[in-house]
Amino acid sequence: MMIRTLIAAAALPLTALSASAFAQERSIEWSIERAARIPAGDRVQLTIERRSGRDHSVWSNNYPVTDLQGLSMAQVTGPRRPVRFALVRDAGRLDCGGELGGQSGRGTCSFTPDAGFAAYLQVRGIGRPNEREAFTLAMSRVNRDLVDAMQSIGYTRPTVSQLTSMAVHGVAADYVRGLASSGYRLKSADDLVKFKIHGVTLDYIRELAAISPEFRQIPADDLVSLRIHGVRPDYVREMAAMGPEFRNVTPADLVAYRIHGAKPEMVRAYARIGDGKLRRDDVTSMAIHGVNAQFIDGLAALGYRGISAADLVRMRIHGVTPEYIRSLQQEGMVRLSADQIVRLRIAGYRPRGR
Repeated sequence: MMIRTLIAAAALPLTALSASAFAQERSIEWSIERAARIPAGDRVQLTIERRSGRDHSVWSNNYPVTDLQGLSMAQVTGPRRPVRFALVRDAGRLDCGGELGGQSGRGTCSFTPDAGFAAYLQVRGIGRPNEREAFTLAMSRVNRDLVDAMQSIGYTRPTVSQLTSMAVHGVAADYVRGLASSGYRLKSADDLVKFKIHGVTLDYIRELAAISPEFRQIPADDLVSLRIHGVRPDYVREMAAMGPEFRNVTPADLVAYRIHGAKPEMVRAYARIGDGKLRRDDVTSMAIHGVNAQFIDGLAALGYRGISAADLVRMRIHGVTPEYIRSLQQEGMVRLSADQIVRLRIAGYRPRGR
């Protein structure tokens, strides 16, 4: 996974360091490691560290050696020797030299912005990036395909900063086009980044849509909310097993259920014996007070169907159990209401033998 950190250097007196001194301080260093954590194959961990005045950025990613022009795996694993290689992106290229061998190496690089890419962005109204911005675009893998995808779908023109943010967070052209084909044309680049940050993947959208017609074309904000609160497709799938009542369940309901720990089996049990349409507050209240599927099914077996969520919660709060009701029925009290049973429990009434 790409890692980018920005570090502000300690402030220095203006008299001690001029703007020209900042420019002279610019440096780019590289290091390569091939550690055990890197998957098998011809891949290396390349870290690029850039300093320019007070700016300090670090980019680290797992690369196929073939992406580093002029480098081979034999140079990575062989004896330590001088090497030269290039990392070429749409926005510019890094030309690097140093020493490498024995699974690691380090050295310095120079960066050359791509004038053609800068002109391409300017023509599209995005603006011509400066050297620092071009370097950031190159390291974050911003390319023409991403810009073209956004333009063809009709997104608001992104800024250079937004393009960088998109690429850093993994918003690629395929993702933008995939969302559009799934019916999601978001308002801006920032919305695309929000989707990606919170894990709204194309697979997540497809899995929800496959569960039920009610979960096709979920509003964008609801999708983000579902992901933020950990509502996974398997949780929704289990809820859908409750049958026709699931048609009444909204994304907001699922979020509330998940937040308060409502188990699918409890919701399904209540749907089977409850007093009508599922209400979000009822389900969350039952979850909060420990009403579970075993409790509901136990009451149903004793004839308590069509019972309200409020009564289930009151019974649970006051310690009414199926066993307590069964013992009352054994004494002939077979048609007591939930309210009557709760009153007996509050009064401390105990059936004989209990």
